[in-house]
Amino acid sequence: MVLYSVLFLILAALAPPLILLGIIYRLDQIEREPPGLLWSLFLRGVLAMVPILVLEMLADQFIDFFYWRPMVYLFLAYFVVPGFIEEGIKYRVLRRRTWNEPNFNYRFDGVVYGVFVSLGFAAVENVMYVLTSGFSTAVVRAIFSIPGHAMFGVVMGAALGQAKWLAAHGQGQQAAAFLRRAWLLPAILHGAYDFLLVGFGWVFYLYFAGLVVYVLRLLRRSIREDVPIAGM
Repeated sequence: MVLYSVLFLILAALAPPLILLGIIYRLDQIEREPPGLLWSLFLRGVLAMVPILVLEMLADQFIDFFYWRPMVYLFLAYFVVPGFIEEGIKYRVLRRRTWNEPNFNYRFDGVVYGVFVSLGFAAVENVMYVLTSGFSTAVVRAIFSIPGHAMFGVVMGAALGQAKWLAAHGQGQQAAAFLRRAWLLPAILHGAYDFLLVGFGWVFYLYFAGLVVYVLRLLRRSIREDVPIAGM
């Protein structure tokens, strides 16, 4: 009976990210990516949990010095740490695996890759939370946290795809700027997300709604402007 309960919780935790992965995969309408490549990116997102946990534990040792200054502590704990560490590791995983990947030949491919890495991390994080906190946690995270990670992956991947296109067309400085954007913008959006989630009530819901609108527009534009990287 306990085993069935655990399996049910794991399935409940995995269902939202897998559904979102299916949606993003189907949005890649010109040339879909090899399943083996995509699942390798998902697995790398899962494994990214290890360095992220280590770095966050180290960062917590530093943050504890600011516990007597609540706003500074909250800013560091919920803006800097989750935003810059989590998105930094995901960006490093994403770029190292895909930048020289032969199948990365359309700009929208970056979006697909970014979401698979991001939701790989989100899936294992969700399983950990659900196993310790129960089914209600799965429901809440399915509404807010999992879509949040997917949206950060879209933002990261769109910038990476643009950077690859610029690099292929000899625009190295602009490509470098978009590579920085691929890390910094998701880090800022993620940090603001977690910071506002802690005690800012309706401000967070407004932010979440605005983020959804922004990412949906970015997705539509990325699909509409999807072109070959090297002008094939």
